[in-house]
Amino acid sequence: MPSPRSRRWYPLALAFAVGAMPALAQTAVSGPAAPLRLYAGLNKSKGYVVGAKLSASGLHRFEGDTTWTHLGWSNPRISGVTADPADRSRMYLAAGNGVMVSRDGGRAWRIPTDWRVTEVQDVAAEPGRGYAGSAYGVWRSDDGGGTWVESNAGIPEMKRYTQDIEVDASTPLRVLAATDGGVYVSTDGARSWRRAGPDVTVNDVTQSASDPRVWYAGTRERGLMRSGDGGETWQSVAPRFNTTTFFSISVDPRDGRRVAAASWGHGVVVSTDGGRTWAARTRGLPSANVYAVIYDANRPGRLWAATVEAGIFTSDDAGRTWRYAGMNGTLVFDFAFLPDFP
Repeated sequence: MPSPRSRRWYPLALAFAVGAMPALAQTAVSGPAAPLRLYAGLNKSKGYVVGAKLSASGLHRFEGDTTWTHLGWSNPRISGVTADPADRSRMYLAAGNGVMVSRDGGRAWRIPTDWRVTEVQDVAAEPGRGYAGSAYGVWRSDDGGGTWVESNAGIPEMKRYTQDIEVDASTPLRVLAATDGGVYVSTDGARSWRRAGPDVTVNDVTQSASDPRVWYAGTRERGLMRSGDGGETWQSVAPRFNTTTFFSISVDPRDGRRVAAASWGHGVVVSTDGGRTWAARTRGLPSANVYAVIYDANRPGRLWAATVEAGIFTSDDAGRTWRYAGMNGTLVFDFAFLPDFP
C-alpha cells in the first residue's frame, strides 16, 4: 500500500472561480475568473528498466483525450499543488525535497525552504499566505512563500505527520490539518492548533463548496468521517467501509450531494445523497486501488479517478461507467483544478 497522499486548493479555488462563495470572492480577487485546468502531481512508477531513460515525473496538465503535458522540473514526488487565490501567478508545490514556489505562473521555480522541510505531503494557500504539511508537521509562510516557519504548537510531536492541509474557504486564517493524530484545527493561520474529533490517522480532509460547514475526512483503516459544523465534531459514515483506508475525497462543487472517495481495495466509493449512503463503483476500472479523485470544475457531475499504476479515468454517471484518460503506469498523488499557466 502506498503512503498516504494529500490534496489540493480545489474547493477554495472554485469558490473564487465560479462564485460559490460570492462575498469571499469579492474581497479576495477582482476581475473575471480565469478558466480552470486539471493538473496532476504524479510519478511514472511502472515498467522502469534499469539503465533506461527515465520519463518525466512531477507536475502534469491535462490537454484532452488521453494527452498530458509535463510542466516545470522533473520530480519523483509532487504530492500537492495549489495557487494563491488572489494572485494566480503564485504557485506552490509539495515536493519530497521541500516546498517549491513559482511567482510567474509556473515558468520558473525555486525551493525557499531549508533542509528541515522535507517529505512535504501537501500545500494550501490563502491570499498572501502559504501552508505546508509534511512528515514532520506544519510549516507556514506569511509572505507569499518567501520564508517558512515551523507551526506545530498544539500538535503532539509524535502525531505531526501531516498528510493534508486545507484552508477553510469561508473563514480567513482558519486551517484544517489531517495528521497521524486526527484532524487539527487552527483559527490563527496555523500559529496554534487544537484537535477536533477522534485520535485516528487521517489521510485527507475536504470542504463542500455548497455548504462550507460540511467537511469529509478519509482515514487509514477507519473509513470515512463527516462533519456538519465546520470540522469541530466528526461522525463516522459509510459503515460498510469502516475498516477501509481512504486516500482522497472530493465533493462536487455544484452539487454537495455528490461525494466521492478513493480507497484501497474498494476503488471509488460514491455518495449521491450527501453522505447518507455509499456504494463502491469499481466496475470498468482495471484496479480496485484508487489513490486520487476529484470532481470536474467545469463539467457538472464529471468525476476523475487515478488508479494505482493503471491509468486515469473519468465518469459522467457517478462511477457506473468509466472512460480511460491516459497516464497508465503512474501513481497520481494529487489532482487540482487551477487557473491556466504556460
